Amino acid sequence: MAHFDLVPDEAYYWLWSRVPSAGYYDHPPMIAWWIWISTHLLGDTLLGVRALAVGSVFVTSIAVYGTARELFDDPKIAGVAAIWLNAMLLMSLAAMFATPDAPSTMFWALTLWAIARLRSVELPRLWLLIGLLVGLGCVAKYTNLFMVPGILLWLALDPKARRWRFSLWTLMGGVVALLTFSPVLIWNASHGWISFAKQFGRIADRHPGFSYFGEFIVAQFGLLNPLVAIFATLAIYRWLRVPKSHLSKSVTFLILLNGPLVVYMIFHALHDRVHANWPAPAYPAIAILAAVAGARVTGRKHLRRLSYWVSPVGIGLSSLLLLYFATPWGKTFPLHSPADTLLGWQEFSARLETMRKNSGTEWIATTDYGLTGELAFELRDGRPVMQIVDRQRFFFETPDQSLINKPALLVISANAGQVERYASCFDASTQLGTLTRQAGNRVIQDYLVLKVQGAPEGMPSDGCDRKP
Repeated sequence: MAHFDLVPDEAYYWLWSRVPSAGYYDHPPMIAWWIWISTHLLGDTLLGVRALAVGSVFVTSIAVYGTARELFDDPKIAGVAAIWLNAMLLMSLAAMFATPDAPSTMFWALTLWAIARLRSVELPRLWLLIGLLVGLGCVAKYTNLFMVPGILLWLALDPKARRWRFSLWTLMGGVVALLTFSPVLIWNASHGWISFAKQFGRIADRHPGFSYFGEFIVAQFGLLNPLVAIFATLAIYRWLRVPKSHLSKSVTFLILLNGPLVVYMIFHALHDRVHANWPAPAYPAIAILAAVAGARVTGRKHLRRLSYWVSPVGIGLSSLLLLYFATPWGKTFPLHSPADTLLGWQEFSARLETMRKNSGTEWIATTDYGLTGELAFELRDGRPVMQIVDRQRFFFETPDQSLINKPALLVISANAGQVERYASCFDASTQLGTLTRQAGNRVIQDYLVLKVQGAPEGMPSDGCDRKP
């Protein structure tokens, strides 16, 4: 975990953490706050960036255990649920990388636990904690807003929630959630609701279809751990057959609270691609559902044997993934893979810095946020790195206006196909050559490097708007 480079998104979030804010273009700010805390404790290191995200998986596991214990009063089911959560491939990835999914999933799981506790003990003050956890979850990722309709469904349809439907305590919990989330709302209001528009405008112009739905199902089947997916499906099948049993009432609780999120993901998949990590907050509930089904297969020999393989398969695959990332094996693997996004950045950045010094340039210009983050992190003690397009991503920065008068290296992916456009952002440009990012001897990506000078006055704040 501390031995392989940051993925581009992690490096981008590290950039956020250098200027803590109540909001950013892509997401609410929780992951930036976490990285700010952990890097102040552990330094601007790989471990420093990832520490709190890794620790959150432990908290999520405890929350899953606690939720299952409250709902089913069975320590075996609770223990299996916590173990199977960690046997999910996506949760293993969450334990390696600092992304908004880590705090989002943790606060979702803690909210489930708090509501399950409320359902058991009927302690009114728990609504204040529930409101705080919901609000913090929304500060982590907008996906957690789907917990709100889930709670409303639970209040409306679960007889055990009847006493809370018009309770002042329920209203107070809602107020706490809104107050906790309000800094993000205020930030968005002062920035033209730009973050909400980006996240909730994804399918505005799309038409329904099945082109992405199969991809969504296959991806989730794999990331859940295929065996966990089978047992969770079995739990839902049994719930549909016998909806009024004692166990089914607790299953209903999980389905009501997580249903709105899952339904939205299915709806989105019928219109556009769903990124594999988006349904992550539902994974704690899915782990519990799978554990419930696994505990009820005592009379079925084949299912019982299958349940024994859930943890070895999931944890074994996760261990292989970690081995791939953290050892030279990943660098010598002959084929391209998604893991290429985190390989070769240290060496590439070092060669680029040598080229910058030899060319006599004072800063590095980039054209995409991932490359910007990677170079800024790897060269954090060197010259400035600034992206010259999509400057709305960098509202949090104070633009350095002095850069426009200094020569720079412009680094462009050779696949971008827009060299003329980006070079025209400057008065003068000279191509210096091509630099490759490699894993061992395997080329991952080529970058064109140009020496440029004469940036327009508004570039640091507004970006480049010149046309070739």
